[in-house]
Amino acid sequence: MASHTSISSSRTRSRASPLPHQVVCYHNEVAPLRVVRYDGPTKGKHFYGCSYWLRTCGFFKWLDEVDDVRKLQQIVGERDCQIAELNAEKDELKEKIIRFKAKKEKLVDEVEEMGIATTETMFELKENKKDKKLMLALVFSWAFFTLVLFMK
Repeated sequence: MASHTSISSSRTRSRASPLPHQVVCYHNEVAPLRVVRYDGPTKGKHFYGCSYWLRTCGFFKWLDEVDDVRKLQQIVGERDCQIAELNAEKDELKEKIIRFKAKKEKLVDEVEEMGIATTETMFELKENKKDKKLMLALVFSWAFFTLVLFMK
């Protein structure tokens, strides 16, 4: 088909977001409206072709097929918005994970400190028990000694 067509539109390329009524090619650029100039069954028929027509893109749609393309482009645009929203949500969740990991590390440190304090307290309690036992043993030994002295 390319050999039977001629380009008859401006070659302005748009890098800005296309308007809803515009057709974009595979490069995501506005595809200009063109007219078939050569003799044949399609002479005078309008079509959209890429600004890079006949070089790289190869985008081609007849004017009467554009509604289907626009619907598909709208769907793609909606999907792009959904992807952007999901990416933003993903970034927020990553930040949340970072905050939770920091909080977890802080809690782990606090638990370790509490474990050390608990161990120290247990040693103190054991020492206190030993002191109590020694005191009790001393009292009983004095009582026994006193009893032995009085029995003599």
